[in-house]
Amino acid sequence: MVEGLPAGCGLEEKNSIEATIELLGNLFSKYSDAEWIVNITGGTKPMSIGAFEFFESKIAKILYVPIIGQNRAINFADGSFIELRYRLKIKEFLAGYGFSYFKKDEIILKGERRAKELFELAVNLSANIDGTHKMMNDLDIKFEELFKEDVETARSKARDKGITLVNLEIQDERMRNLISDSFGLSDNGGNLNGKLDRHAVQFLTGGWLEAFIWGVLSKYSDDLSIFDVRLGIHPGKKIDKNASIKEVKNDWDIAFMYDQSLRFVECKTGDQEQDPSGNETLYKVEAVKKQLGALNIKSYLATTSPNVLNGSNIRDAIADRARLYNCIIIPSLKIQSLALMEIKRDPEIVNKLSQAFTINKAVTK
Repeated sequence: MVEGLPAGCGLEEKNSIEATIELLGNLFSKYSDAEWIVNITGGTKPMSIGAFEFFESKIAKILYVPIIGQNRAINFADGSFIELRYRLKIKEFLAGYGFSYFKKDEIILKGERRAKELFELAVNLSANIDGTHKMMNDLDIKFEELFKEDVETARSKARDKGITLVNLEIQDERMRNLISDSFGLSDNGGNLNGKLDRHAVQFLTGGWLEAFIWGVLSKYSDDLSIFDVRLGIHPGKKIDKNASIKEVKNDWDIAFMYDQSLRFVECKTGDQEQDPSGNETLYKVEAVKKQLGALNIKSYLATTSPNVLNGSNIRDAIADRARLYNCIIIPSLKIQSLALMEIKRDPEIVNKLSQAFTINKAVTK
């Protein structure tokens, strides 16, 4: 099979039709008796043209997969469609671009199991964002007092080591009870006390949003026609197979496959005072997409920061930058609305998720 001439095939002039034809000639001479299936969807345009021209006169099946509706391919021999029933997983998609996971599968699965166990708490924290932000700010004060460091350093240490919590006041009774039950804390007249391990600290200082988004996407994945919904994967690649230096290293919050394309979600909580315009975060999201070099990939920024909003609308400058990067912003109002719908078991949540993540459920049905 020839599929967009994958990395390592030896083609250096990727914008040369002649170089593509020459390389294919060398490959074909070695395996002329093999069954050739040629996918001209990927690669540069000269590579696709060269592959088509070379195999047009050969006994080969030449296929093209449209960007929209990737559950079938066009057979160039007669214009017919071939159903593609195989669902490409994230790891397989990444492998096509030379990437793999740097985080072990068992570590990812452990994180997903923790998120599933804490899903109810994540839903309620997402439904009460103002109260959750207050709790996060109060925790920051506790971290500063404990570690005698600036807030960023103290928070980082708490996330690494965990803390012994003393008298964290949470006025909302339901939130307080859920936090107490989830982490085995004692409730002393509205104040929570006890030990929080590093995973608990990570969750309470922002991981709750990742757990919520991952949880609802996973729960309704069949209805949304999405699959392989993963939490906290760590994609990257090395310069070569013997190199210890990693060329790309990213910790993705959430990723999933839709219509054979990769989509990933960056989650940001709190006031995000260090990035009031949102440009730094959007630039980071765009940089990840560029590193992959994949055309069929979409990004989202789920953020509870009030800085992105002007009233109930996304600020014009941020909206313009997001459109430039083809990144969809999911602001606090939508997050809170989705969480409230989940609490009420509102069946319309599937349609709201479809709208928020621009998923056409009919595409892969």
